[in-house]
Amino acid sequence: MSKNRYNSINKKPDIGLKINTHIPTPTEKDYKRGYVNRYFIQKTNDKGSPIYEVKSTSLGSYSRSPFYTTCSLKWRLKGPNETKYNNTGDIIDKSVSESNRIAIKLVSYKIPNLKLYLPNLLQFYKK
Repeated sequence: MSKNRYNSINKKPDIGLKINTHIPTPTEKDYKRGYVNRYFIQKTNDKGSPIYEVKSTSLGSYSRSPFYTTCSLKWRLKGPNETKYNNTGDIIDKSVSESNRIAIKLVSYKIPNLKLYLPNLLQFYKK
């Protein structure tokens, strides 16, 4: 067997997708809507590996790769500082930080350490 043939057969798979990180900059439209969508990836085989935030347009290439776990969440931008209740004790509106904590918890089965990547639950908050 020739050396070239051996190298082509033994070629390791290209698992090193270039990761272009992206921190969102909420627009006025996002603030009017009240939230921004955020997208995250992490290596599948290492739950302690770095977590990266990416653009929505990049998420597809990672989600098709078996080497990366992806998730997205709605990050609340505006609302009350404290949970609001009506006179019978029912919740009218959760606080922004509580809403974001719940959003993280809902995707934590995919990326368990996301809460460590997003410690500031009021990031981008505007009254």
